[in-house]
Amino acid sequence: MNNRAPTPPAAPSKAHRGPLDTDPKRQRFFESAEGVFQRFGFRKATVEEICRGAGMSKRTFYQLFGDKQDLLFQLVEAVMNTRTVAWEASLPEGLDPLSQLHSLLDLYASIVRHHPFLKVLVEDLDLMRSVGARTEEIRMSQMGGPFDRILEEGVATGQFRPLDRQAALWVVFGILDTGYLLTPAIMNAPGPLEDPVMAEEIKQFIVRGLGAIDQTDGESEE
Repeated sequence: MNNRAPTPPAAPSKAHRGPLDTDPKRQRFFESAEGVFQRFGFRKATVEEICRGAGMSKRTFYQLFGDKQDLLFQLVEAVMNTRTVAWEASLPEGLDPLSQLHSLLDLYASIVRHHPFLKVLVEDLDLMRSVGARTEEIRMSQMGGPFDRILEEGVATGQFRPLDRQAALWVVFGILDTGYLLTPAIMNAPGPLEDPVMAEEIKQFIVRGLGAIDQTDGESEE
């Protein structure tokens, strides 16, 4: 029986990636929801509170979102898309795959740091299952696309070992989500956002797992 994770859809290049949603009403709900989810968590957050913070009616809310969970998923997708597109546009031309990988891992940490509402994604098992069912459309189609490209280029140039990119995507994002979101919530303890040593260990674990060795490591060993 094949238990392989679903194949992430091929991501469009940044030149063909869809336009960001600039609907001002939707953005007002997003801004309100970030604060409400962060303060109250997903379960205790209410549509009424989100609408109050956005200064919009419940009727408008339900014109844009199916329910509170749909809003959360759209919010996560918007955050991932906006930050990833901006990151891709900022990459220097000719940057090698290993440097791009480091930058992408820093991007993930930055997104979690600057959008603490994302911690609600691991609040309860039912919500985690719902997120997992929509992982492809929420995250893998956004950050996963550039990561897949980086892996392909890294293998082609010899910076990474030959690998199954689909499996690597699944493993790397599993490590990131577990390290940055799930484990700190379960342990009720500081995670890599608070501990730079832990953050660096996660990064190096991923880099070395892909078969790459940091040039800085090599220089220090000579």
